[in-house]
Amino acid sequence: MRRTLVRFSFLLALTASAFAISAAAGPSPVTLPNGWLLDPPAGAYVQTGTMPQGMAASPDGTTIAVVESGYNPPTLGLYRVPDLTKIASIPLPGAFGRPLWMDADHVLVPGADADALLDVDVRSQKLERVALPKGSYPVLVAAHGDVIAVATDGDGSLRIGTLANLGQARPIPVGAHPSGLAFDAAGTSAFVTSRAANELVKVDAGTLAAQHAATALHPAAVAVNDDEVYVAQSDADSVGIYDARDLHRRADIFVGDDTAPAREVGVSPNAVTVAGDTEFVSLGAANSVAILRNDRLTGRVQAGWYPTDVLPIGNTLYVLDGKGEGARPNPHYRMRSHDDRDYIGAIEFGSLRASAMPPAATTPLGNPQGSKGWANARPPNSVVRSGGPVAHVFFVLKENRSYDQVLGDVRAGNGDQSLAWFGRSVTPNEHALAARFGLFDNAYTSGEVSDAGHMWADAAFANDYVERFWPPAYGGRRDVDDLSAGAGTRVPANGFVWDAARRAGVSFLDYGELVDPEAFRPGHWIADVPSLKDHIDSLYAGWDLDYSDLDRVKEWRRDFAKRVATGTLPQLEFIWLPNDHTYGSKAGKLAPASYVATNDYALGQMVDTLSHSKIWKSSAMFVIEDDAQDGPDHVSDQRTTLFAISPYARAGVRPEHYATVGVLRTIEIMLGMQPLSTYDAMAVPLYAAFGPTADARPYAALPPQIDVTRRNGRVAYGAGASARLDFSRPDAAPEGVLEDVIAHNRQYVTVRTPQFAFPGSGVR
Repeated sequence: MRRTLVRFSFLLALTASAFAISAAAGPSPVTLPNGWLLDPPAGAYVQTGTMPQGMAASPDGTTIAVVESGYNPPTLGLYRVPDLTKIASIPLPGAFGRPLWMDADHVLVPGADADALLDVDVRSQKLERVALPKGSYPVLVAAHGDVIAVATDGDGSLRIGTLANLGQARPIPVGAHPSGLAFDAAGTSAFVTSRAANELVKVDAGTLAAQHAATALHPAAVAVNDDEVYVAQSDADSVGIYDARDLHRRADIFVGDDTAPAREVGVSPNAVTVAGDTEFVSLGAANSVAILRNDRLTGRVQAGWYPTDVLPIGNTLYVLDGKGEGARPNPHYRMRSHDDRDYIGAIEFGSLRASAMPPAATTPLGNPQGSKGWANARPPNSVVRSGGPVAHVFFVLKENRSYDQVLGDVRAGNGDQSLAWFGRSVTPNEHALAARFGLFDNAYTSGEVSDAGHMWADAAFANDYVERFWPPAYGGRRDVDDLSAGAGTRVPANGFVWDAARRAGVSFLDYGELVDPEAFRPGHWIADVPSLKDHIDSLYAGWDLDYSDLDRVKEWRRDFAKRVATGTLPQLEFIWLPNDHTYGSKAGKLAPASYVATNDYALGQMVDTLSHSKIWKSSAMFVIEDDAQDGPDHVSDQRTTLFAISPYARAGVRPEHYATVGVLRTIEIMLGMQPLSTYDAMAVPLYAAFGPTADARPYAALPPQIDVTRRNGRVAYGAGASARLDFSRPDAAPEGVLEDVIAHNRQYVTVRTPQFAFPGSGVR
């Protein structure tokens, strides 16, 4: 997570100059990195800042205020209704949640890490701080007249008062990670939800007495309409309707996907707005808005990528999209400490869309945007099937590299050789594996950064808590570690892939993922997740960059040989090889290229061991990065390396669009496991990557082609900065510093350079 706030003056200027665009000039339909389809806007739209969190209309309905609080410094964006021309972009010291118009000139914004409620004068573009206790981290604000309620994430509390005395108001505990806040029409009660406690809390505005009621999993937002309280229950894919008087649950309305053969979860209802007899619910993970009338789902309308809020004004529906209109290439990714040009978090701008209000009776049901990979017929004789020849699956997760950064020098694929920082000389095994088992030049990580990427790899889903909070955390404005924890608010409804394995009776073993060092037995590791207990190799090291991947693989090979010999090899193994993250140029640590080359050799040794074993002919190994954030790519900032290694793998260039969730779906099909979410259920399996006949020739690992013992000197570029970076967990170091260091220290000493042919691939 980011500890250092960097500056982006040129990006702010770019965002400030963004203008409303008509649908005619909008983008063509795009395929998102996760494989879902995104149609162009049906009406006007405009680019916003990064991860817009919420919006509100001015009292006269002529202006929309948007809290833009992602990786880049937060701003309050003002957009004119109805054409969405940007009026202003007002810098804020911190921000989160929905803004609140107090009158035509003043907007209140929860100040998050500024530990204040911000009173913004939209005419003068100046603001005043209403100070709150240090570390309180306000994220929600509501008002009734002069009475203000503020919910604070830092202490899980609600404070009720006026602007004059709010800082001294008594905190009322409402549960960790408050996520929704609203007053009733009379202003006598405030209703707040807690993601972590899974509760709806009613607080009397006068006595401050609190009443608690259980909700479904991870409530994300709340709205009040007469005597009903609507709660968007993000990880239950439902909207709960509660009685405003006693909080008893009147109904649950399922708003998830049921277009697949079985009902799946994973659409993330994350905001709810009431207008007359209609409730509009933004479905972040489904790129759509659900419409509820008479307490039932009547349809959906399409949105942009990851909607975070919805606002009806007259006959127009405005939808705020956290990730905008699609991913971008980032070929100019050359980071400096004060310049995040082309970094994935800095260029993932949101959008604000406008469309005609959908008619009451004709809104289409279903989800038109899913990739519907489940509907793809399995080719005849495919080995991707339950009960097929593949009985042992190995899922290997690596850290942070883009496709171009590693394989951009392979002429057979769609690469940019100038971006191949760690090309053939540094990664001979990855190049040889691509030549032997297939070159995937159209594969993508489902997550942008490690906090989201590990969830996509572990659970086929990153929930609304992760998606909303990783951008400001990586921007240096939230110092909370639970985004990478193994339990709690970040865990979606169906848990992790090993939970799916257990439910299907599939044996499983974990090597390094979500484990912690054991305090009393050095060299031993313990599970960070209760469901992993008794399912880890306690001698295999988790996150520790001072520990070589070669030693990790040495332990894996020892354990593998023992289990093959005793017939106890599990059907599914999850293996983490993190050394390609690198240590920057910290003095005395391995140089970046040495780290990547070590990681490459470790992977080669794993494939060598597997292919020389007696279970090779019944095996498949999938290798992918958790994210691609630490490298440039001329196609997409989420394009990465993917390897499908098996006797049944097809050589040549594989142009099909694949993603992390497609890899998981392939594994699930092979082992007879059920999907974890809508995303792997609808993902395209890797059918085309496998043929019906086996080529059982073993693979021989290639030794490093560069000096893997080369270490950073005290005068290496960025050595001083690297010495101050936090490498205690993945992505703890600020990207603006780390990637600048890597870019300047990717030099290496070449020993030998092998050449490989790509059979049947041709040159594109």
